[in-house]
Amino acid sequence: MPRFTEPDGRIDIKSLSLDELTTELVALGSEKFRALQIWKWLWQKAARTFEEMTNISREWRDKLPAHFVIRELTPVGVLTSTDGTRKFLWHTADGQQIESVLIPDDDRLTLCVSTQVGCAMACSFCLTGDLGLKRHLRPAEIVNQPLQISRILPAGQRITNVVMMGMGEPLHNYDNLVAALRVYLHEHGLGMSHRRITVSTVGLVPAMKRLTDDLPVNLAVSLNASTEEQRRAVMPITKKYSMAELLEACRDLPIHHHKRITFEYVMMAGFNDSLEDAARLSKLLRGIRSKVNLIPYNENPQRDIQRPAAEVARAFQHYLVTRGVQCSIRSTRGKDISAACGQLGKADLASVAIFAESGA
Repeated sequence: MPRFTEPDGRIDIKSLSLDELTTELVALGSEKFRALQIWKWLWQKAARTFEEMTNISREWRDKLPAHFVIRELTPVGVLTSTDGTRKFLWHTADGQQIESVLIPDDDRLTLCVSTQVGCAMACSFCLTGDLGLKRHLRPAEIVNQPLQISRILPAGQRITNVVMMGMGEPLHNYDNLVAALRVYLHEHGLGMSHRRITVSTVGLVPAMKRLTDDLPVNLAVSLNASTEEQRRAVMPITKKYSMAELLEACRDLPIHHHKRITFEYVMMAGFNDSLEDAARLSKLLRGIRSKVNLIPYNENPQRDIQRPAAEVARAFQHYLVTRGVQCSIRSTRGKDISAACGQLGKADLASVAIFAESGA
């Protein structure tokens, strides 16, 4: 029996793989080819009802709703930043709230996707961790975010990149994440390139190894420290997987020669932003095909953490670059709507504009 069964016994069809859907339909007496027809309607044509599936016989269009349900996220509203970033708020079928962030940048349109309701990792600098983990998102809930946002984009505009950096720790929801990513990558699903998908993690070492074996997507590791003591102070996961163990695992990962591991480094003033930190970081990353993404902390009233001065971040970057480390400073996007890194899960619903999928 599939894992995603509704209280009424029907199956959440969009959380099934193509093979699982084929198995279910054959058990109901269908020919195998019908599964691919339905799959294309769900993911390529974004059908919301079985009635829309006009190349499916009337007999099966009437029969399918008794066995399957097409679940979608319920739009709650959208916040728009002065820089063009948009944060979409959704309700799941059980009333939980999640957020997705759409970031325009020249010819790129990047969607930051949530994989859990809340987060269990409790990193001290991240507001999402204050929520705790409420539950994992189903595969359908992970894939519905780009699917439903794509419906409201202007003609000729499309999501070019996806980053699993929204609410939650993606690798903590491993099976559902991978099931969703297979839909992203499938030629009859969303049809995205693996080069355009990045999965971020706090450093769940065994799951990192599994992911690189299972899928060819990009990997980003949230490092945020240059010593074990620093990292343990802000990232509790370090107590389970030390920084030394994490970096050794990164050295051993079978990264394709055209790819690099991205190390995300949230810079907090007076904590991890000194040139001594830069020197230690440079040494730590030796022997790892990598690049560093510096993220000056996004300040908020709920944390007594300060953002380093711009010149401090530039000096840190310069130190790394002059020692052969590929390094960039991430531009802060969507800070005025709490859509920046570490701010998700704190939307002010009173300021949210209601949107429908026919427009925003």
